Amino acid sequence: MEIRTKIMNIEQHLFNGDSAEVLKQLKDNSVDLLATDPPYGLSFMGKNWDKVLPPKDIWDECYRVLKPGSFIAVMSSPRSDLLYRMIKDLEDAGFDMSFSPIYWTMHSGFPKASDTSKMIDKRLGAEREVVGKGKGAGQKSDIYNTPYENDIDITEPSTDLAKKYEGSKLGFQPKPAVEHIIIGMKPHGQKSYIDNVLNFEALPDNIKMTYPFIQVPKPAKKEKDFGLSGEEKKKPQRDEGQEKFNVPQKNRPTTSKNIHPTTKPVKLMSYIITLFTREGDWVLDPFLGSGTTGIASKLINRHFVGIEREKEYFDICEERLSVSREELIKFFKMEKDTQTKLDL
Repeated sequence: MEIRTKIMNIEQHLFNGDSAEVLKQLKDNSVDLLATDPPYGLSFMGKNWDKVLPPKDIWDECYRVLKPGSFIAVMSSPRSDLLYRMIKDLEDAGFDMSFSPIYWTMHSGFPKASDTSKMIDKRLGAEREVVGKGKGAGQKSDIYNTPYENDIDITEPSTDLAKKYEGSKLGFQPKPAVEHIIIGMKPHGQKSYIDNVLNFEALPDNIKMTYPFIQVPKPAKKEKDFGLSGEEKKKPQRDEGQEKFNVPQKNRPTTSKNIHPTTKPVKLMSYIITLFTREGDWVLDPFLGSGTTGIASKLINRHFVGIEREKEYFDICEERLSVSREELIKFFKMEKDTQTKLDL
């Protein structure tokens, strides 16, 4: 299934299908930027589509359709093993990976770890005595940048072995407040690097001051749902890893029209596209998700090709991307003549 739209002189092409097959329809050396948020291989929320990294043949096709000298910006988990494998797959496809990454800083996250003492008592079938109440982190509000708190039991070790290990943690993993954006490039032929200078000066001053750390909060529900009609649906309640680590569950149900669990901010993708393209260039996202890369491309006047395999997410993409550029400009409070200046 393909949907084509043309607004003024800007084209958008959306495909519902497997990227490995759909990309074969694109011409060699025809795309100016690959900007995408692919599966991380984390089994996020238990989703099947995130259980493994993308097959290498997709990156092979991306290499073929990109112009020589074009950049790639591929988001990845900061977990070392997964980050390494993603970079290795991109390098094996032919991309020059000798570039420093960009770091998306999202101002959120809390450490996840198992309480060794509690695990020992649980394994031994020992009941722990509740000696008080404490506060645990719950879900963040859509309005406030602080999490709700919920009451949790404070317990004392029951067995001698549990007492010995009281206070120790097992399997500590910080929940990342930073995600990697891997930067690479399809090697040049005879072209000069001057033809592919970064549009660094087009970024807002506050972003230039912290670069390569791009500080953008996660998108609020209002942004994720903008342009969507219909009823809200219940979203999954646990974060990745909460079933394994001693982290309190979220304490209230969440509903949303956009049920994609990893929607990225439009502002973030706009900054990335601004850095590596100019107006009228073609941007490709073979893992479109809920359509953020396409929205950002429309906002700053780039042609766009997006591919999403999962039908439930493609339907969200289609509706979100049906919003006019004028409506997007108004929503993000941009000036009508804004092209690449993204002080949103």
